[in-house]
Amino acid sequence: MIIRISYKNLLHKPLYAVLCWLLLACSTAVLLVLISLNRQSREQLEKQIDGIDMVLGAKGSPLQLILSSVYNLDAPTGNISLAEASRFMHHPLVESAIPLSLGDSYHGYRIIGTTPAYLEKYQVKPASGKVFSRSMEVVVGATVAKRAGLSIGKTFAGTHGLGEKGHVHEEHLYVVTGILPPTGLSLDQLILTPLSSVWTIHETAKSHRDEHDHAEGDEHDHEKAEAGAITSHHKDHEDETHDHETSGAAEPAGAQAQDKTAEQAGQPANSGAGAGMPFMAMASAPAKPEQQITAVLIKFRSPLAQLQLPRMINENTNMQAAVPAIEVNRLQSLLGAGTEILRILGWLLAGLAACSIFVMLVQGTHERRYELALMRSMGGSRLKLLGLVLTEAAMLALAGILGGFLLSRAALFLLQQEVFTHYHLNFSNAWKITAADFYTAGAIFAACLLAALFPAIRAFRLNISKTLANA
Repeated sequence: MIIRISYKNLLHKPLYAVLCWLLLACSTAVLLVLISLNRQSREQLEKQIDGIDMVLGAKGSPLQLILSSVYNLDAPTGNISLAEASRFMHHPLVESAIPLSLGDSYHGYRIIGTTPAYLEKYQVKPASGKVFSRSMEVVVGATVAKRAGLSIGKTFAGTHGLGEKGHVHEEHLYVVTGILPPTGLSLDQLILTPLSSVWTIHETAKSHRDEHDHAEGDEHDHEKAEAGAITSHHKDHEDETHDHETSGAAEPAGAQAQDKTAEQAGQPANSGAGAGMPFMAMASAPAKPEQQITAVLIKFRSPLAQLQLPRMINENTNMQAAVPAIEVNRLQSLLGAGTEILRILGWLLAGLAACSIFVMLVQGTHERRYELALMRSMGGSRLKLLGLVLTEAAMLALAGILGGFLLSRAALFLLQQEVFTHYHLNFSNAWKITAADFYTAGAIFAACLLAALFPAIRAFRLNISKTLANA
């Protein structure tokens, strides 16, 4: 009976009721979206750094190094020498070391040179095909395969740089040997290949640039130099060509060097190199001084290394050691200010909704004071009048909370694809209800009942005789 009367009273002034419901729904949606975003982003960030105690890379911003090497979001800080990095990759305190080499992409998806240990770290095996075993073979993530139309056996050419525009290495084609299952991690948007693939491609590109520069220099000297200068230039050119053939710049040159590096860096996943020995399996031969990589993902054997190695590397080498746990906490603290502002905005909307409920019920009880007096004269108790007003507020609060929950999940569903594409965060379990959601809904519900308490007490203390006498 009370619920039916409360429902009719709400329909008596639908515009007020809709306004209150809309404010409640929006405030609830904002708060629940923030709760879900914070929870899932924290889970995703911590999941991707699991098993990585330190990242070794070039000098620069440690946060940038973590974002580029672990989360594949930012540009790399630069390259480091493989020979210099291998000293720490073989350190007795290091359990595993996974080298990474970045620089190319395909349709905006990053091509990363690494070892099969990168897949072993995330405990992922190809859903179809096999892991790369030689140079120019690739394993692609599920999202890349779907959006770029890649399948087993298909070939493609990479683009220099991490954007969609750049020089296309048409002289070297990758071949797809495996497609990974969906993982919800940044792995879904990566293309993995042996380190030798990256070295071979950029060695060829550098050789072409050197030949082009030499050709332009010959033409310029031929037009402007005298005979003696021309002779000197040709001698210098021969010396440069000889040095170029013997140095290899940054990667192995020629078919023999390429095959040798493929044997070093392209070991298959079941080749006997366990997760604890990824680099050792790659470096069966000493690393060449000119070979470079972008970063190394390192896992320590003991907590003692956490205190010694990062400080030693940062102070005594030209490389940088970044600790993912520290940088992730710093990133969350940087984002926390903006989140806190949005949370305050959500609670302000909830407070405004409670105020609107207060105004609506105060006005409603004043306009219906004669009906309430008649109910009391016909045998209705004071508690029934109190319950009638509180029920109206409770019905509005429940409708607003339910609408806010549905609105928040719809917003997360729409944001999910964009967030995953740009930030590699998977919000697939957005419908999960946590204790924080219940606490938030309970706080909003209590605020609505508190706003209705004054008009409910006013109805409870209604003077029947005086009200009917003034009718």
